[in-house]
Amino acid sequence: MVHWYFPALAVWSAPGDLVFSPFTGIGSEGYCAVKMGRRFVGAELKESYWRTACDYLRRAEQESVDLFTPAAQAV
Repeated sequence: MVHWYFPALAVWSAPGDLVFSPFTGIGSEGYCAVKMGRRFVGAELKESYWRTACDYLRRAEQESVDLFTPAAQAV
């Protein structure tokens, strides 16, 4: 589903970079960006897609673990 975003983001961005998607849709690109340590900004006109993208991005944030945070604090 979103697997092709990972190599593209790895080539064209670095951790900490800001990734912008003018046509966010359900947020697949943003999900991958967040999982890879990038920041993400997206734009979407359709409200149902926007809501799905927000949920998807929240899930990506929750699934991402800071490698420099001790395990007891990450949970």
